[in-house]
Amino acid sequence: MAQARGLRIRQHERWEIELPVEFVVCDEHRLQVRFSSVSSAVDDGALRGTSIDISPGGLALASRQFVPRSCEGVVRVFDTTPIGTRGDGTPILQLIFEQPAKVRRVRMLSHEPLYKVGLSFLDLDPQVEQKIAALQALTGHGTTERDATGRRADE
Repeated sequence: MAQARGLRIRQHERWEIELPVEFVVCDEHRLQVRFSSVSSAVDDGALRGTSIDISPGGLALASRQFVPRSCEGVVRVFDTTPIGTRGDGTPILQLIFEQPAKVRRVRMLSHEPLYKVGLSFLDLDPQVEQKIAALQALTGHGTTERDATGRRADE
């Protein structure tokens, strides 16, 4: 995130792209951030969710588990089309990319509970940036023409 006179601002426009996501807590934070075995988390150090929006700067995901701000880990984004099925019947999904990330925002969306977790990418890999651009093109995002003020032609 950029800083402007003490304010934190986003550097990238985000696009609504819904994909399966996992966030794996880094080893340094695993003792403090652990998920219950009765939760819908993958294990005690990883959770599953759905991306809400994605940009080259980060993504937001919807999750049933709370993750504290400043928690670091690796976010994994998967294709929605299964490439197989596990023995227990759960689908096997193809990894699109994985990227180190840091939790910047957490907001409760509903009392189910459901949280919106805002992540910023750390040291973005150029290949990941290309994959995000390809996702935006596949979903029709990032291709809209803009006028002189920066507004999209369809706004």
